[in-house]
Amino acid sequence: MDADLRDAATVHLVTDDQSRNHAVLDEARHLLRARHGIAHATLQVEPADHLGCDELGW
Repeated sequence: MDADLRDAATVHLVTDDQSRNHAVLDEARHLLRARHGIAHATLQVEPADHLGCDELGW
């Protein structure tokens, strides 16, 4: 497949319960593939009190 035609995603996920990070990652990866056909994504789980991403404004 031509590299210009592949879908990709970068995702920041926020959770209050850090003990569920693996479950959150697994579910997010499943949803991206099942709903959007995205098989490769970069996913990052962050604690609810993390600052930074909300400052981007986009």
